[in-house]
Amino acid sequence: MIRKISKGAAAATLGLALVLTGVNGAYAVDTPSTSETPAPVAKVAKKDKAAIDAYKLAKADYQVAITAFKAAKQEFEAQKAAHKLAMDELNPALTAYASAKKVIGQTFSSAMQAAKATFDLAVAGEVTAEQKLAAKSAFEQARTTATAARTAALSALGTAPVKPAAPVKPTKPVKPSRP
Repeated sequence: MIRKISKGAAAATLGLALVLTGVNGAYAVDTPSTSETPAPVAKVAKKDKAAIDAYKLAKADYQVAITAFKAAKQEFEAQKAAHKLAMDELNPALTAYASAKKVIGQTFSSAMQAAKATFDLAVAGEVTAEQKLAAKSAFEQARTTATAARTAALSALGTAPVKPAAPVKPTKPVKPSRP
């Protein structure tokens, strides 16, 4: 107990000492004492013929790339319009497929609920083991029939309509930097 009190008193004394003593601003360092020299940057002389020729060649290539980019951009816009038209034509087919699949699922669900209700009704109350077995086999047969009907309906429905691939946007060429 005394040990806890002495630790608390020591902590309080230390806290009070820290609060009452301040740090003088004159001891703060404004700038680092190390002097760093910047790395030398390679500068191109005004009459560096090789660099100027390389820039002119890169600029000519850039102009050709810009022309090709503009043509590719127009082609992209045409492909985008065709894709939108194809998607507009495909949306009713996708909706019809989804609704047909939903009806198949609902039919299966209602058949399973009816089979379960019949089974629950058959085993309610005092029932012999033979009656339970007969009810279970009837339920299993109803489940098998419903599953087979669902599988047949899904295979008759076929696969979902496939969405067309979206066109790829062309990338703009990078402008060359001057020497």
